[in-house]
Amino acid sequence: MSGRRFPAIALLFGMVLSTVASAAGQDAGAGTGGAIQRAQEARLAGTWRRVLMIGAHPDDEDTELLTILTRGRGIETAYLSLTRGEGGQNLIGSELGRALGVLRTEELLAARTLDGGRQFFTRAYDFGFSKSAEETFRFWPHDSLIKDAVRIIRRFKPQVVIGVWSGTPRDGHGHHQVAGIVAREAFDAAGDPARYPELQREEGLVPWAPAKFYRSGRMDATAPAEVLDGGVIDAAEGQSMHQVAARSRSKHRSQDMGQLEDLGPSRVRVILEATAPGIVAKDDSLFAGIPATAPLPDDPHRAVVALADAGVILDATTDDDEVVRGQDLTVTVSVWNGGSRPVRADMSPLRQDGWTMRNEGCVGALGVVAPGELKRCTYHVTVWDNAPPSTPYFLRNGLEVAMYRWGKDATVLGEPFEPPPVRARFTITTASGETVSTVREVQARSLDQGLGEVRRPIQVVPRIAVDLSPDKLLWPVGVRARTFRVSLEHLAKDSSLAEVTLVVPPGWTAPKPQRVVLRREGERAAADFVVGVPAHAPPGDYEIGANVAVGPDTLSLGVYRIRYPHVPPRNIVTRAMSIVVLAPVALPRARKIGYVRGAADRVPEALLNTGVPVRLLTGDALERAPLDSFSVIVIGARAYEVDASLQRAHGRLMTWLERGGTLVVQYQQYPFIRGGFAPLPFTIASPHDRVTDEDAPVKLLAPSSPLLRTPNRIGPKDFDGWIQERGLYFARNWDRTWTPLLEMHDSGDVAREGSLLVGRRGRGTVIYTGIAFFRELPAAVPGAWRLFMNLLDAGAPRPGRRP
Repeated sequence: MSGRRFPAIALLFGMVLSTVASAAGQDAGAGTGGAIQRAQEARLAGTWRRVLMIGAHPDDEDTELLTILTRGRGIETAYLSLTRGEGGQNLIGSELGRALGVLRTEELLAARTLDGGRQFFTRAYDFGFSKSAEETFRFWPHDSLIKDAVRIIRRFKPQVVIGVWSGTPRDGHGHHQVAGIVAREAFDAAGDPARYPELQREEGLVPWAPAKFYRSGRMDATAPAEVLDGGVIDAAEGQSMHQVAARSRSKHRSQDMGQLEDLGPSRVRVILEATAPGIVAKDDSLFAGIPATAPLPDDPHRAVVALADAGVILDATTDDDEVVRGQDLTVTVSVWNGGSRPVRADMSPLRQDGWTMRNEGCVGALGVVAPGELKRCTYHVTVWDNAPPSTPYFLRNGLEVAMYRWGKDATVLGEPFEPPPVRARFTITTASGETVSTVREVQARSLDQGLGEVRRPIQVVPRIAVDLSPDKLLWPVGVRARTFRVSLEHLAKDSSLAEVTLVVPPGWTAPKPQRVVLRREGERAAADFVVGVPAHAPPGDYEIGANVAVGPDTLSLGVYRIRYPHVPPRNIVTRAMSIVVLAPVALPRARKIGYVRGAADRVPEALLNTGVPVRLLTGDALERAPLDSFSVIVIGARAYEVDASLQRAHGRLMTWLERGGTLVVQYQQYPFIRGGFAPLPFTIASPHDRVTDEDAPVKLLAPSSPLLRTPNRIGPKDFDGWIQERGLYFARNWDRTWTPLLEMHDSGDVAREGSLLVGRRGRGTVIYTGIAFFRELPAAVPGAWRLFMNLLDAGAPRPGRRP
């Protein structure tokens, strides 16, 4: 394999604002956490028993085991995921790649708020499915992964490490195999002073030797194991550990991981594999034979319990969540004593470097708070004049092969996100003389008439967010001009006079700059530019950028907002640029093409931007509108899972097909086959056939087929430059009415001929393809475009010709 390629996303540096505590959602008001949280924290207070679980992806973690240990046994747990899940698909939105990794990071945090664990990561970027550990280690340097895992062990200091995977080929996915290998090697290395001494020298992380190493019993049902009971009821929650774990796993919504909260018995098995010197090997209990460890002096669990028992609620809020450089924020801190005895409260503000504060009379001014008394004070924070727009720390410096380039702030390496820019530290002394300290994130608090109280993290944004569309464009050779749109969103509270300029390659033409006046916060405007390409321009990649001048400043950054109800809002900074791929691609003759959008499907927009006449079919249009006007209808990847109207309209679709339509079905999963939706009989193997090497050789099985000749003659060069993979969910067996057109396979695998099938149903043409067009077309891969245009052209009349 030559090096795995990934979609390029222009994500720049900035600061991200969230904590694990905010992961439960954006609309939770202030409180003590109630009996459930108090009970949970009380179990953990005053002890230091810790378990670290290590897996490869979001959703690898055993949420039931985490729940049993944390909620049932009062053991602090954490999950170390090697990746953030960037290589998967997205069932609930359009995020893919690095943006999907940000969403899945938040989903992991949401899951941890239920099962009670913490969350860590390594630098590994999920580059997609891999069939072996050897292949995976070519993208993730072995020693770098071990160092990252050792860093987390030395920081978290667990006595027990549990590997989710076995580290052998029976794990299947190469990432899983590597996670199993890394878990054991990091366990062995973490206590060795000779291994990674720079972690102590540069980050203050001293060697730490965990006492026991276990494997999950998932992969070995026969080995002797400790069995943990998931059917035990959590009295505070009123549900079994198994039920709570199911709710935790259901937070992985982008992965289609919803779980039923079943009643009844449940068991989790862990297998003891290794112990540290001096530890007696026992498998009757995780902590049997492990000496007790003194709790931390600043035990955060003790503070939660003390505040809940005293009836004290602390809060720190402001009124704006998206802020610009130089903006002034008013912060209100509140202490409510809902208990029966007085407390003393002190507060000190925390803020990022460069942010300034005034009206410090609030500091230390709270004093004694009597029962039934609410004390408030305010202070002002000014956003640093050089504050970069907020974006997750791991996205700032791009990738090196398939590993994030992290910065030098050792306090955040491996953490989900950075701390918020503005926080408040409260010190509370109770009537009994106990003093505890805790930190609250300053959040923006607002009222939504439909939802009630809404809370969001503070995030820095540009004065004007700039977006250039399309951000990636396949430009067929011979097309002389295309229109690009620069969209502006004014995020400052005062007005701005902006001059918008499009920066094009040498020799290309674009109109003169346009002036736009933006008078209020939230105002939007757009400027269209018709760009011309010179007739002699050679095929290749070109870059077009957008600059917005406001006074002495030039702005070229946009804001991509990740917004879902089950996770807090998160922004990603983008650069206002478009990658144009000039390529010899002939468009199909079909003039009316219907498209049913699939999961995380950006193909329709890519087709429209290139000039293919596509109309989206959803809901009533799919179920009731006349279909006869369409010569071709395309079904997006996994559309049968995400669009219920498609299932209801299936009969109409088959009737249209039999009357002479051309139906192109992109990859679908097992429900498509089980539900009887395949237009002609075929099966998908379990596990499914796929080709993960984007450079895998491709053989034309039917080179004379019109689908490989018209309007683009397909040859070996059309399979160069693909990204991430060739395809997935290939057909394994099929009816004789199907004709396979391509053969491809990964190195060492058997030939796979089910990636592209064509057949006839009635007078119509039907195509099933597992080729990853949902990745390749938005990425403007020329050969994938040429092949897909041929599939769409299959609907053009060719009397006497069969596929």
